[in-house]
Amino acid sequence: MKNFLKRLGLLKEAGKRKQRVKPYFKFVSKETNNKKAGMGISIRSLVKEDVSPLKGSELAFIIQEIKKGNKELTRLLGIKSKDLDNHIKIRVSLDTAKALVSRCASSTDVTSLVTLILNHADFPVNEFIMHENLAPEIFRDLAILFRTVNKSTSFWLIARAKMLRPDGPVISELFESISEEYIATLNVGIGVITYNRKDHLAKTVEAIKAFTTGDYQLVVADDGSKDDTVEWCQQNNVPHTYCANKGVVRNKNRALYYLNEVKKVDVLILLEDDCRPNKENWQKEWVIAALLWGHINYAHKRIIKKEDAVVSGTGSSTLPYLCRLVTGQCTACSKDAMDNIGYLDPRFSGYGAGHVEWTERFIRQGYNGSTEKHWVYPAINTGLNSDDAPTFKNPEQLEKNRALKKKISKDAHKREPWVNTDEENEFLEEIESIKDQ
Repeated sequence: MKNFLKRLGLLKEAGKRKQRVKPYFKFVSKETNNKKAGMGISIRSLVKEDVSPLKGSELAFIIQEIKKGNKELTRLLGIKSKDLDNHIKIRVSLDTAKALVSRCASSTDVTSLVTLILNHADFPVNEFIMHENLAPEIFRDLAILFRTVNKSTSFWLIARAKMLRPDGPVISELFESISEEYIATLNVGIGVITYNRKDHLAKTVEAIKAFTTGDYQLVVADDGSKDDTVEWCQQNNVPHTYCANKGVVRNKNRALYYLNEVKKVDVLILLEDDCRPNKENWQKEWVIAALLWGHINYAHKRIIKKEDAVVSGTGSSTLPYLCRLVTGQCTACSKDAMDNIGYLDPRFSGYGAGHVEWTERFIRQGYNGSTEKHWVYPAINTGLNSDDAPTFKNPEQLEKNRALKKKISKDAHKREPWVNTDEENEFLEEIESIKDQ
């Protein structure tokens, strides 16, 4: 980073910024991260379990505000000035956090105020960070503060700064490095679905192994192929299903369930066998987009080139395209979003509509996109290339699925990957067929 800043003539300014931030380090509470590999992180795990006492630096900040006549701060925190001591314990709700910023930020040190909020939040901190419109420099400085003690909070802070100032060179450089550090702590899962396309599958798995950096979980969901797909997986030590043909929706759900429920991944990426990585560290943008938006799709080059298909966005993880069309060739989801929305609806059979209906459930629950006037779907296209292999489309089945999609549009947003107990038992037997290699 030093060389980067030097080239831009910003090294001196960066040094000054570090000195400005340094006095706040005593405010920041260290994270207690006992996460074991494979246990998964949901958004709720970003909430502190205990009620932590005020640190000496936080107490000094509050006393200073009282002396300045800032009674609103103590009122919102529920603290009486006569009771101030180092043993006071506080929890800050999301509503209180918003009120503190809106009513106190203009007359106090915002960095100290927001640090106090984040240290004592009883809510997922991203819910606060992503909806505040503070100066990007404040989010940047806070990200630096939290960088060594809470990588998750630091990530959300620098991501917000990047959204507010997408072209800022220092913020962009910090965003790249901080997101790398955070992703390295996550359990990432990659699933590939296939049916009778062993050669495409082989190219995709080889590309995943060649271009994916860091640790990851891999599984191939094979939908009862009649070629030598299973033999290839066995020969190449790739975890895979071994079950009968049940259609693309069932097959996607196999990969999703295995990664989400068995491997407990924090972010899962689902690829069709003709869509594969084409550059090193390709998964980074997909993981970031899944974390920020909950659910993200693949912006195929045909979609991008089609007139009026892209409504807005740049196709980056922090500002995805919003498209009128969507394809299921690659999808990424966060664990939080996956646990909220569930799986593709198992009532779909064969080709068509299942992925679109699943995506629309994410959008209805607030995971980016829009339902106003017409559907628009969040998508990025970085790091992947598609062969567009022949599909197994059946026009008659497609029409049935479209009719089903309309019929079930108002059903509960969360769906299981089965419709009854018998199907559940059969599905779980299929999951048990997957052997780690």
